[in-house]
Amino acid sequence: MEIRIPIVKLQLGHFVSELDRPWLDTPFLMQGFLIESLQQIELLHDYCEHITLDLNRSVGGIAQWTSLLAPSTIHESSRHAQHSPLISAASREEQRKDKLNILRELRRLFSNWRQQSSNSADSHSKDPSLSTEIVIYDDTAAVEQEIKTASSSHQTAQRLVFSLMEAVRQDLQPRVEEINEVVSDLVGSIIRNPNALLWLTQLKDRDQYTYAHSIDSAVYLLAFGRHLGYPRAELQSLGMAGLMLDVGKMRLPPELLTRTGRYTPGEFMLMKTHVNHSLDILSQMEGIPIDVFDMVARHHERFDGSGYPLGLKAERIGMFASMAGIVDCFTALTSDRSYSNAKSAHEALQLMYKWSERYFHPALIEQFSQCVGIFHVGTLVELSTGEVGIVIGQNRVRRLKPKLLIILGPDKHPYAKPHSLDLITNPSLPSGLPINIRRELPRGAHQIDPREFFLD
Repeated sequence: MEIRIPIVKLQLGHFVSELDRPWLDTPFLMQGFLIESLQQIELLHDYCEHITLDLNRSVGGIAQWTSLLAPSTIHESSRHAQHSPLISAASREEQRKDKLNILRELRRLFSNWRQQSSNSADSHSKDPSLSTEIVIYDDTAAVEQEIKTASSSHQTAQRLVFSLMEAVRQDLQPRVEEINEVVSDLVGSIIRNPNALLWLTQLKDRDQYTYAHSIDSAVYLLAFGRHLGYPRAELQSLGMAGLMLDVGKMRLPPELLTRTGRYTPGEFMLMKTHVNHSLDILSQMEGIPIDVFDMVARHHERFDGSGYPLGLKAERIGMFASMAGIVDCFTALTSDRSYSNAKSAHEALQLMYKWSERYFHPALIEQFSQCVGIFHVGTLVELSTGEVGIVIGQNRVRRLKPKLLIILGPDKHPYAKPHSLDLITNPSLPSGLPINIRRELPRGAHQIDPREFFLD
């Protein structure tokens, strides 16, 4: 059921289906979305005088908003609802406490080893990954708002990586200032809402693997770092390390990088030298944080000691380097390469769960899985209604209820105006049956190209 209301009566939990002006004249890139923040309401106030609501898709369905149909009670209910959070403050605070306890225990696990293995009483405090400061981030922008800024930052990062790799090929020194500026923009976007950049990692080409892998590694390390509560300074180091993890590969023979099939023992030995090449490149650059060196040096170490170059085990690898190893493997598995097709995020996480305790730290794999979500941003899904959508946001508590962009109707024909649907609001059909995800669809199903929906 749709009703038209003055903008002054817009409330948290409403689903906006139409504006009083063309969508292209506003910053809202998705035509239909749930009001989840006061910032969205303020932004709509700047552009509209009236909006149309879809009460079926609003939080709680029609039953929650019957007061809108009774003019005498509109004012009072509007004033009350605008300040009522979708999740109770007590529940939110309990979730924060639980997460803080988990993150403290995780850092304590790594710091305990550092204290036991070092003769210096304060050396562990110098490791940024063991910082006592933990930040629990809240999204401050909806993905619909952030995607345009994130896209610009992502494109700038692509240009940087191209020029960076070209400089390395020509034995020129990359500009640290430029790298820091690009990473700072990525950090800002990840802090506001990580889902926008995570979505953009899905849009890459097989023949640009080396370049895309650098950006993907930076984005996922930043999202992982945000999830683990690291402050902005540490996120900056994580982002820089992500961009530089494999920069040394530019000093390897091109035919080795495009090799199809398994490496011979000799080729694998040559491939492993990219770590030393990367460290050599970093050593020629000024102002690189020591933890960036550590991540680049150790991201191929493995939990059981089977990695290279030093054969370090478990917590000896370090928190940040262990995170980098997880991200490096995940982004490789989910990318098309010359010798392998991309796996879905779900398939990649299943493999990495199997490999935990052998290759990856089990506690960090669990946290990375929570960061990525069961239905990864960019995943194509079919709903119980028969509609088809793309995952555009995660619910960190209820991972089976992501936020979706609905693009195909039950008949599998495209909607003229794709709209968002947040499953955390427990949407239902007029019959009362709940709307949920029926199954994940393979990439390319129904000839869907995600680029069409955000990056026109």
